[in-house]
Amino acid sequence: MKRYFSFTGLFSLAVVLFISMPAFAQVPDTVSRKPELPTGPPTPLQETKPAKPRVQQKPVVVQAQEPVQLGEQEAPDLIDRLYFGGSFGLQFGTYTNISLMPILGYKVTDKLSVGPGFVYHFIRAGGQTFQNFGGKVFAQHEVLGGVINNGAILVHAEYEALSYENYWRTTNGVYELSRRTVYTPLAGVGYRQSAGRASFDMLLLYNFNEIDSPYSNPVIRVGFNIPFRR
Repeated sequence: MKRYFSFTGLFSLAVVLFISMPAFAQVPDTVSRKPELPTGPPTPLQETKPAKPRVQQKPVVVQAQEPVQLGEQEAPDLIDRLYFGGSFGLQFGTYTNISLMPILGYKVTDKLSVGPGFVYHFIRAGGQTFQNFGGKVFAQHEVLGGVINNGAILVHAEYEALSYENYWRTTNGVYELSRRTVYTPLAGVGYRQSAGRASFDMLLLYNFNEIDSPYSNPVIRVGFNIPFRR
């Protein structure tokens, strides 16, 4: 009996130790330990290159352009609106008549023109000579374009003040050679034909002072116009 219990106790003790070994293995180590110092050679420090400074780009400023309107043109200079010209007449024989009527025109618009003019008449008849001179103002307006040969129809009006030398009847009923100032309004229509930079006019006018003026109705004039620069 004594041997049996001894063997049985040893066997039981071995079983208990075998079962309890995992539990002892999971118990944390509570003993404080000194940190281990590195025993190898020191790790070389990697050299870091300084970062390049960032260059801030200046914003591109785009200047706004003014809108261009189609068909818009620059206003012409004064000299581009001016032109010269006029009309003249020549008649020789027993009755000689030389008429010079130069003008200086200004284009208010492409269709409307105004300006002053000068009038001179040299007349020789019956062995006597007469000279008439004066000035006038005129206005012309093209009312219809693109007619015959791409010409234009225009209306014309002028007012003339003429120093007229003639035999005038006095209060005594006697005719004497003297000089008077005669005012003559004229108006009518005309045709304008372009020829390069110049243009030619043919006017058919009515004289509203047929009694005193030297013009008889209808008054027909042929003239020209030449711009100073354009």
